[in-house]
Amino acid sequence: MDIPKWASVYLDEKGFLAVESAVQQAEAKTSGELVPVIVRRSSTIGHVPIILILFFSLLFFVLEGPYWQHEWFDLPLWMFVVGDLLILAGLVRLLAPLPFVERLLTSKYDQMSQVEQRAINEFYNHNIRDTKGATGILIFVSLMEHQAVVLGDHAIAEKLSTEDWQGVVDRLIRGIKEKDMADGFCQAIAMSGELLKTHFPIQNDDINELQNGLIIKD
Repeated sequence: MDIPKWASVYLDEKGFLAVESAVQQAEAKTSGELVPVIVRRSSTIGHVPIILILFFSLLFFVLEGPYWQHEWFDLPLWMFVVGDLLILAGLVRLLAPLPFVERLLTSKYDQMSQVEQRAINEFYNHNIRDTKGATGILIFVSLMEHQAVVLGDHAIAEKLSTEDWQGVVDRLIRGIKEKDMADGFCQAIAMSGELLKTHFPIQNDDINELQNGLIIKD
């Protein structure tokens, strides 16, 4: 498995295989089909460089403006402008790609709504809605936003509420913060298996309908 650089901070190849094993163990107890997915981000970030440019431009103006009026300050104005533009370009290039900056400059509401929408998209993209007994379940993590979502097909939603899955979500978020998504996913998957086996025990004719491995997407 070729793990992207952005994901390798949270997960190595050994951890990737551990997550696949955790899915197999959980599905040995239940007819539910667990699909773990991790993405780099769900939110759009095109606004981040613009906000940084505006912020630093204002900061430079406030800090340097008084010096422009002093004749004794022998640097011409154009040198100030060129120097500021170079510094500004460097700062934006350095800061804009950082996840904590993206998170800081994206509203909580936008993060939450876009993570939920991305989770819904992944639910359909990976055919989780197509299982025979409507027992597919998505275990979804969006790293930049530090958020997780659990989505179950309608058979699962009829038996288990959002509150039932909160412990699973909390464990995934802790995995993000501890930069150990292997352990976060493994424990969350084990918890999911325990929740599912009561209402959806394994059947004699059960078959594996969806892939067990962790799906990593940008």
